[in-house]
Amino acid sequence: MTGLTETAAKRRKQLLRFISTDLLGPIAGKMPKSCIESLEKASSYSDVNSHILDIVPVTEACIVKHEVAAKLPPFIRTEAVFGKKNLYLLRNATVSPHSGMAWIGNRILEESVGSLRRIMDWGDVLHEPLLPARELRIPEPVVICHPASYYHWLFEVLPNVLFAVATFPGVKIVLPENPPRYVLEGLNTALGPEAQRDFLFSAGPIRVERLVVPQYHTQPEFTSPQVLALLRSAVQAKVVPQGPGSKEPNRSGARIYVSRQKSRRRLAGEAELEARLREMGFAVLHCEALSFAEQVRAFHQAEVVVGCHGAGLSNLAWCEPPCRVVEIFPRNYILDCFAWLSFSHGFDYRHVICDTGHKIDERAMEAVIAAAG
Repeated sequence: MTGLTETAAKRRKQLLRFISTDLLGPIAGKMPKSCIESLEKASSYSDVNSHILDIVPVTEACIVKHEVAAKLPPFIRTEAVFGKKNLYLLRNATVSPHSGMAWIGNRILEESVGSLRRIMDWGDVLHEPLLPARELRIPEPVVICHPASYYHWLFEVLPNVLFAVATFPGVKIVLPENPPRYVLEGLNTALGPEAQRDFLFSAGPIRVERLVVPQYHTQPEFTSPQVLALLRSAVQAKVVPQGPGSKEPNRSGARIYVSRQKSRRRLAGEAELEARLREMGFAVLHCEALSFAEQVRAFHQAEVVVGCHGAGLSNLAWCEPPCRVVEIFPRNYILDCFAWLSFSHGFDYRHVICDTGHKIDERAMEAVIAAAG
């Protein structure tokens, strides 16, 4: 099979540009003009305002600065600004259960996923407004619980669903067909098994009379204190009961290593590191093999957590101080979201960068062992 001719390739490029323009509107600097950046800002326009039934603030804007004794490099940040978070109740809107992307008419709501850049980075969701939408004729409001990756689902999607449930009693939760295990288990943990009667499943976009659109922010790598507190009260407290009458055993002081050997982004040389840590009394956890509740309990018991940067470290949300965290970074991928999570809970945070990319070199291994001890 031969490749496309130059003429055919040019025609295909022109067709894709035409479809993108028809879908997203005129392009300026590769950014569609017809997307709605902020529903609050656009609410003065009659064609937008006619879709807005209510705008409900659920968290306040705040500035958070963590005082950390250790001297940190500039890429480990200790200060962040969080804008207020809204819930929008919209009339006659369409939404995808796979991405949470919502649109009114042919205008995509950036806040439904965080930003236009996130939509364009995902790539495979740009076509969703072109798909046929099924009419969902129910009187109750609807909120989408889309299956983002574990980190983004835990710190963005789940809290937004919890805010919607608390604000709009009777809201129906729409999921795609066959969502990941952690999505259903997390919802059942937070809302109780009886909440399943409010679950609806859809294979594609749906058009609803009343849609709750949570506001997602542009830069989701940091989590606000209000969201962390919500996860503690709505999730952790139901898995690890607190108080005098609790039957849950006290923290065991466990030392755990969060393995990525079963991940597609595994760390070369990890088996040797695991063997060294086992000799020091560490248990090796494969989070993908654990239920949602098992992950909550395991991290709640931990006093030392070591792991390569990855979704498993999202479970630091369930740890209690005092706790030491040692995060291993490949040289070509450093993101401080778990450092921020550690600072938010008052943990002793340390990090090690591998000199050899995605391989645990000897220097890095010794640094991890020293930090973990």
